[in-house]
Amino acid sequence: MNQLTWKYVKPLGTELAIEQFESSYNVKLPLDLVAVFKQYNGGRPDKKGFNTSVKKDRVLKTLLSFNEGDLETIYKAYDVLKPEDDKLIPFASDPAGNYICYQVTDESIVFWEHETNTKEKIADSFTEFLRGLY
Repeated sequence: MNQLTWKYVKPLGTELAIEQFESSYNVKLPLDLVAVFKQYNGGRPDKKGFNTSVKKDRVLKTLLSFNEGDLETIYKAYDVLKPEDDKLIPFASDPAGNYICYQVTDESIVFWEHETNTKEKIADSFTEFLRGLY
């Protein structure tokens, strides 16, 4: 995997923060995503660029946080996104307020455009998404 350096990491407020989210929303996140969040919750990687099936050079701003008191949290993002598509679990944002999401139906990673409520496929898994950052 390309080595990522993370800044602005917010340690999880509790060891069970991710499990509490999964339980509250009755969802199950992939193990590779959970492992990264346990280390880099709310962090920003040094490699931010990624491509989707539709557009090149999209930008990752930050991983969302599993700490409910933080500014950009998975709770707030999921509450925004759920009425639009309850099969998407946002885990990161871009500078324009769009989300990078785990798609429950096929376990892929997609980009969700908030102005048009459209999806663009990024990768088949979270690990593949991280490997593709440049």
